[in-house]
Amino acid sequence: MEHGDKEPTSLSLDDYLDLLNLAIRLKDRKWQADIIRTLHHMQESLGEEQAKSEECTEQELWQCVDQINERMSALYHELKATDDKDMQRKLLDQMWELKIARVEVFRKIRSIYQ
Repeated sequence: MEHGDKEPTSLSLDDYLDLLNLAIRLKDRKWQADIIRTLHHMQESLGEEQAKSEECTEQELWQCVDQINERMSALYHELKATDDKDMQRKLLDQMWELKIARVEVFRKIRSIYQ
């Protein structure tokens, strides 16, 4: 068997958890600590990747504001067109949720300039 030509394989989270389970059963504390350290590094890496993927460009944020405003305008027109009190309450609740979302988007836009 020739190992020189093979690329190193990376273990998945499940693989590391299986190894940790085995280390616990074998009562190998050093191995447990090594695996836990590796799992922490994996978690940090995943967190950094997720944060990068969640970052939006300024243009995308302004597009979000536009979409929220369009939806709020549509809800406003629905609100004015109905006399049903339950429907009005639902529409107002949706508008409040959109207002909160818009404030969050504005905070992200402001953070770009700070």
